[in-house]
Amino acid sequence: MRDAHQALAMMSEADLGKMIKELGRYALSVSRSKPRWRTDDPMNLPRGESVDSIVSLAFEKVLTGERAWHPDKEPDLKLYLMGVIDSLLSHLSRHKDNTAVTAMPETAEHVDRGTGDWQARPPADPETALLVREQKQYEARAVQLLLDTSQDDPLVSQIIRAMQAGHAKAGEIAEVLGIAVTEVYNAMKRLDRKIIRTREQLHASDASRQ
Repeated sequence: MRDAHQALAMMSEADLGKMIKELGRYALSVSRSKPRWRTDDPMNLPRGESVDSIVSLAFEKVLTGERAWHPDKEPDLKLYLMGVIDSLLSHLSRHKDNTAVTAMPETAEHVDRGTGDWQARPPADPETALLVREQKQYEARAVQLLLDTSQDDPLVSQIIRAMQAGHAKAGEIAEVLGIAVTEVYNAMKRLDRKIIRTREQLHASDASRQ
């Protein structure tokens, strides 16, 4: 059975370079989809990390066996690396270096960006604030349930992430993931079925609470 070292060694220099670029674009799209980076820059991340360093770290973890790749379960090494990148960025977004909020803007240019965490926001109408909060919680629960439902289909999971990053068109998603548009369309059909299943689960869950 092939391991990651063998799979990469069998690739031409051009194909390997292409894959690294595609992983870089994917890492950037996922980074942009995060609610907020403390650095206010999806390219330069907390803890001195960057999009490029996250891609390098994903390769390192797979090649050292810390995140072992099993080609019999997931034949596409690039898709597996995308999953590792997802995990690394999610962990980084929850790290204390990112969740800590500065008391004042770090530089004068931040002042022009509108109301920030360091400024006091005007209080919202309590009823409106509650409705907004409940809607956000419902949407977050729906997306998480959809991702959970899609765990058996890595490509569908990657498409959901790409859509979260703002890539709505099949051509854009294909470019970010480095796959053919036809593959995106086929995966979209599977995604539609999973969305229907997710809606049914949400409705059943809501009905049981009433």
